[in-house]
Amino acid sequence: MKIDSSIIKSYLQEKPSAEYSNHWIYSEVEYGHTIFSEPDISRLSEVEHCLKKTNEVCNNFIFRNNDLIHDLFSNASSVITQSNVLLVVGVPTMYDAMVREHDGVFYIVFNLISYADYVKSGHDLNEIITNFLTHELVHLMIYQKYPVEEFNYIEYLDYISFHEGFAHLLSYKDNIVHYQLVDAYKVRFDIAQKKLIVAINETDTTLRNKYKSEINTGSYWDKIGAISSMLFLMKHIESLNKIYEQGWRGYTKLISNYTWV
Repeated sequence: MKIDSSIIKSYLQEKPSAEYSNHWIYSEVEYGHTIFSEPDISRLSEVEHCLKKTNEVCNNFIFRNNDLIHDLFSNASSVITQSNVLLVVGVPTMYDAMVREHDGVFYIVFNLISYADYVKSGHDLNEIITNFLTHELVHLMIYQKYPVEEFNYIEYLDYISFHEGFAHLLSYKDNIVHYQLVDAYKVRFDIAQKKLIVAINETDTTLRNKYKSEINTGSYWDKIGAISSMLFLMKHIESLNKIYEQGWRGYTKLISNYTWV
């Protein structure tokens, strides 16, 4: 992996934020405007610890569900070595991990202030970084096979749900092939599926924009496209290759027509 920690190094050296606040990433976090928030200088030691751990995981990276990912994606090994990782502070904590494109190059972006928050909450940092890297690298591999297009509303729901379902599934738990689907997952699926069906059938422009956001944002279990897709794929774990090769077109129709038994 090619790791760019220049922003973090400037922050750790307590340089004025003006030296990095004009970096392209702050105008790419949210479409249409620039986001930069002054990072808390009192968290230097926490961020330095996160930087060290992130470098360790990136330099010795093994996917969550490694065998399954290599079976699904023929380019998994090369994506690891060729991927670009950008480490930042100065963005809202909700943006803990993301993929952004700049000048034709995709970057996995990690917000190390968010990682410091996870550590304070008692989470294992190695696990967090491995999960996020797996998630974002899956996105990169899907982008390579199924590039972004000009989408209409339904196509957008299909494409994002497809992306997020695979990324959420493969980074959710290790050994996902043998994961037990308890009754609580059926409840989660039914709730997300019902909301997805409402979104599919919506015709009002304002509400459509709302559902385009809710398809993959919000708290973990409230992402209607991501969660309905992830759980749909869990129920079809033996058919992942087939579903992946069929692609994203018409994908939400598959989910909306499925009955969990």
